[in-house]
Amino acid sequence: MIPALEVHYKGNRARILLSSVFGPYAQDDEYGSRALNPMELYQNQVTRTQGGFSLRMFHRSFGLMMLQANIDAPCTLLDFPSLERFVQEIKDNSYDIVGISAISTNIIKVREMCMLVRKHLPNATIVIGGHIANNADLAGIIDADHIVKGEGVRWFRKYLGQDENVPVRHPLSISGFGTRILGITLPDSPGRTAAILIPSVGCPVGCNFCSTSAMFGGKGKFVNLYETGDSG
Repeated sequence: MIPALEVHYKGNRARILLSSVFGPYAQDDEYGSRALNPMELYQNQVTRTQGGFSLRMFHRSFGLMMLQANIDAPCTLLDFPSLERFVQEIKDNSYDIVGISAISTNIIKVREMCMLVRKHLPNATIVIGGHIANNADLAGIIDADHIVKGEGVRWFRKYLGQDENVPVRHPLSISGFGTRILGITLPDSPGRTAAILIPSVGCPVGCNFCSTSAMFGGKGKFVNLYETGDSG
């Protein structure tokens, strides 16, 4: 039986830092591998066979943006900071909760970030989410207080004592920036850049090789954030 989640003692007064893993990325260093963690959706996956004609761009951490938009507590978001920027943030500010989101290949970086939080913010609660939560051994590898597997908006609302079932607010965000092809950077223009809408999380198909399906409970498990396009 899973114990009930206790509300943070400060509730909506808790100061929260949300962060993605630190850069640089796609490098052979003590934190990762260029081969194992290329960090590019298009160049290394979707359009990789197009060679020099492959589309390249940067994407925000949309999951963290959704969390920030849907909790009432004061919240700061660091999106792909450098290690120095992350350390500066936790040294210069007092946070009650530090949330870190990552994919599995960034486990060494997450472990390092947890150790840094324990050093500079010893009283802070550390919450880990994202695809890295699928790692069955994660609790023994990193020092965290909560590992959230699945949809995080309702979890965070419940943890802060908010109503977890109120409508989800969608942040205003564009799909990508810094787009380039053949080394030529294309102009970023609001009228030419697509907006992004996240209507649900999980997947009803439930392929047995899919980490997303596993994270949300397997075949047929998903969470609708919006029942219709108009509600988003």
